[in-house]
Amino acid sequence: MNRNYRYIGCFFNRRSFFQAVAHLRKDPPSQQIRSPHVTFVYAPSEIDRSLFGRTIRVRITGYGNDGQNEGLRAELFSDDPAIAEMIARIEVPHITLAISADGKAVNTKYLEFRDVEPILLTGKFGGYTAQGRVIIRP
Repeated sequence: MNRNYRYIGCFFNRRSFFQAVAHLRKDPPSQQIRSPHVTFVYAPSEIDRSLFGRTIRVRITGYGNDGQNEGLRAELFSDDPAIAEMIARIEVPHITLAISADGKAVNTKYLEFRDVEPILLTGKFGGYTAQGRVIIRP
């Protein structure tokens, strides 16, 4: 296991991301996610850092909130074959927005998402370190 990264995925600029989705949110749980992202691989054993910083196109297609978890259903697109392959392996592409004090971000994929008018965003491929930092530079 690579102990330097907790997970790799598609990361967003926090401020612009939350501005873009603010109109969808209804009664969010108390703990907003600090680094909005779509997880590709949790606890990755291998990481190709040369892919860090590559642009990923994202279409938000759904919103869900059960009081424990609040999140978005997403579709992701990349012209890079290695990133596209990782995207294809994601069981339920989603972005956790917030969780309650006893909620777990991993459970966002189980939300019942209602369809929303699509929102187009871009993110960057990168990693989240064991120290809580987002790295998107190769």
